[in-house]
Amino acid sequence: MAEAQPITGALGAVLPGLDLAKPDDATIASLKAALDEHLVIYVPDQDLDRFQLSALARHFGPPFLHPLVDNGYDDRKDVLELRREPEQTTMFGGASWHADITWLKPAGYVSILHAKILPPVGGDTGFASTIAAFDALSDGMKDMLWGLKAVHSYHWYERREDPDWRAVHPVVRRHPATGREGLYINRMFTNRFDGMTVNESRGLLAFLCNHIERHDFTCRFRWKPGGVILWDNRFTLHYPINDFSGQLRVMIRTSTMEA
Repeated sequence: MAEAQPITGALGAVLPGLDLAKPDDATIASLKAALDEHLVIYVPDQDLDRFQLSALARHFGPPFLHPLVDNGYDDRKDVLELRREPEQTTMFGGASWHADITWLKPAGYVSILHAKILPPVGGDTGFASTIAAFDALSDGMKDMLWGLKAVHSYHWYERREDPDWRAVHPVVRRHPATGREGLYINRMFTNRFDGMTVNESRGLLAFLCNHIERHDFTCRFRWKPGGVILWDNRFTLHYPINDFSGQLRVMIRTSTMEA
């Protein structure tokens, strides 16, 4: 099996020497083991089309078909093209730190992003470990959080709770493979604690989101052409960095759901 090379003490590793276009059982085993341990994996030097990316993702769970975003390929709806034209000023998912598909139940599991066209500099992606963040809390705070659930809504960043795209999840989750515990909230989709109002929830949610986003619990990947990143949405947040105005950037992405 390929050996993962950690990039920070909190999370993230590089896993070189793999061929993701036609992954064998050993390659998939290496990816899954590294993902359980490091939560975010960068695999360099790949050249996958949308069909190969979709096939790779299906080793991790059922494909996610986005009900509200219409930039999937006609012949491969589970793969999105994330294209930022030179004249554009915003980018997909760039509003805040978040995890993918927390507003459904079952929720999102693994997302995979593949670089096709990159700007000369900029466009890094940051990740945060909700496990490292939970570990750093006091015992009293941990005990309190274990008893809470939170409401996640797709449109919460627009300050509305959509009943059709809404789910309630425990605030603390235990990793099924490692037994480690992590926070399961994010700034983009978590609007309140279950049984509480938005105003009652605001202070603690703000504290927890700010806590997760501390540099101590993060890593940052600099993309190179052909790079592939896989991450576990159950125990990480991510943030695409929009610092490449006037440049074209094209990525393809797919996500899987928890079984």
